[in-house]
Amino acid sequence: MKSNIETVANIVVIVIAVAVGSVFLKDRFFSPAPAPQQDSIKAGDKLANVKGWDWAAHDQSLLLVLRKGCHFCEDSMPFYQRLAATATASGLMIVAVFPDSAEEVKEMERSEGLRIPALAGVPLESLKISATPTLLLVDKDGTVEKAWIGMLSPRQELEVMKATTVSTVSGR
Repeated sequence: MKSNIETVANIVVIVIAVAVGSVFLKDRFFSPAPAPQQDSIKAGDKLANVKGWDWAAHDQSLLLVLRKGCHFCEDSMPFYQRLAATATASGLMIVAVFPDSAEEVKEMERSEGLRIPALAGVPLESLKISATPTLLLVDKDGTVEKAWIGMLSPRQELEVMKATTVSTVSGR
């Protein structure tokens, strides 16, 4: 009788652990990236000035708009690191923009190994950005050439790589 009770208790514990684990995994890995709002930034929009960055100093800039605690941003870090390595070779300027404090940004740079210029305390509303991560390819006049909102699929990552490599190599 005692072994039957222990067996049932073990089965109940396992079922509860599987249920809790599946909820965590679903939220962490299978929830969709936030959908962009209708009034969010898009190609052709002129960006407001960003303190600490001069659009005119660079033919093109790629803004990575990130936020501490955004798991889509954190999950995308390996792609951003590959992108930064490619950009260095092609001459594209990449800058990360955060609404967070300078201390939080420094902590994220250290923990994620992000080695690009980073600007802290940028109000995302001033850039018409409603979701993170957002990537913006911007010309020297501050006009958005391309925008990618949310966590990117492998196909979208390839699109970003092509857009940034082709644009900078062709001298656009």
